[in-house]
Amino acid sequence: MYTVKSHVYRKATDGRTVLLYAEGMEITDDEAKRAGLVKGKPSESRPARGLVIKADATVRDDNAPAPKPLERMNLAELHEVCAGEEIDPGDANTRAELVAVIESAR
Repeated sequence: MYTVKSHVYRKATDGRTVLLYAEGMEITDDEAKRAGLVKGKPSESRPARGLVIKADATVRDDNAPAPKPLERMNLAELHEVCAGEEIDPGDANTRAELVAVIESAR
C-alpha cells in the first residue's frame, strides 16, 4: 500500500484537469506505479471476471410525469401525437379511430 503525499492531477480526454488522488489516500502499489509515484512497471492487469452490471441505456427522470395513456387523451392531444410521431391519421375522426391508427403505426 502507498500513501499519497500530495494531490495527483491528470488531464481527462476532454482536456479538463481532474484530481486523480487526494493527499493522504491509500492506494495500491500498482495504482502508484501507473500514476508515476513509484518507479517500476505495474503488474499486468487482467479483465474482471464475473457479473458485469451495465447502466440502463435510457435516462430516466424520477420527477417526470408518466405519459398519458392514449385512451385518456382528447382529440387535440391525439392529433399532436400523430404529428409528433409523423403518423398519417387518414380519415379517422373519433378518438377510438385515432387510437387504433396510432397503435397500429407503433
